[in-house]
Amino acid sequence: MILKKIHNRSIWLFTNLKIIKLKLSQLFNDKKHLLEFNEFTWDMLRTLPKAYYFKNKDKDVKIFIKPNLSSLYYFSDTIKEKPIFSTDNDPKTYNFNQPNFTKREWLPPPIKKDFQGYYNFKKPTLIIQNKYSLEFSNEGIFNFFSLKFLDTFFNTFKKKYQIIYIRPRPNQKNYYEDRNDIMPFEDYELIKNNHPEVKTIYDFIDDEPDFNLLQFKLHSTAEKHLSVSGGNACLAAYFGGEVVIFDSPEGKGAGRGIWKTDSWLNLLAGSKIVGFNNYNDILNYTFKKWK
Repeated sequence: MILKKIHNRSIWLFTNLKIIKLKLSQLFNDKKHLLEFNEFTWDMLRTLPKAYYFKNKDKDVKIFIKPNLSSLYYFSDTIKEKPIFSTDNDPKTYNFNQPNFTKREWLPPPIKKDFQGYYNFKKPTLIIQNKYSLEFSNEGIFNFFSLKFLDTFFNTFKKKYQIIYIRPRPNQKNYYEDRNDIMPFEDYELIKNNHPEVKTIYDFIDDEPDFNLLQFKLHSTAEKHLSVSGGNACLAAYFGGEVVIFDSPEGKGAGRGIWKTDSWLNLLAGSKIVGFNNYNDILNYTFKKWK
């Protein structure tokens, strides 16, 4: 345990030294710069809107980010990827009310408007964002839609909606894993064997191999979004309509205000945010509102 703490502390110090060095290298650069090396959540909530704010003001800004996320900042061509990851996340971001960084030089890009029209379906679309990953603390796997839940949900809604299911597989290209270990899960087998009407993101990957941009294009077709909490939900909140979020009651991250009904996530695109902590409440709510 002591050796592990020493190891983690060493990584933290080394990471912060790299960030300080990068900041110092930009001191005498006339171009404004933004650095984002925290979890994917902070790309979606903090730096993407700040970068777009400066883009909208016709101000040059250089953006330093984690690997495989350049396409996320699709409106900029001044991006530099760096293999840096910091766990010093701002806890106030997780509050129910908006954090201070949203009150100045912050403008979410109109992703839905910019990516509409790539796909059209005969039925209204319903997007599901899932994950099956170990938590950072290695406590376990809590925050996910189970196979039983998915089976019930698919059976309930697949006739009315074109359901599109998104969950990255391990070592997915053009995708950043935030050091969360993606674990084996039989969701795609469930869809293939029991619900062939449901489409997955991998049905479209040959058309658009960039995982980030493909998510944008698919979400842009929908007014109904179902997501687990985390960066998935932040991404879904950029597309208006209704975003139903499952936030597991287990683990150290449980109960954060940002995932609750009517939280500040609605500032990203005016989405109706509805949060739940158990599967049955989600099924009851969606059956009443979406069926």
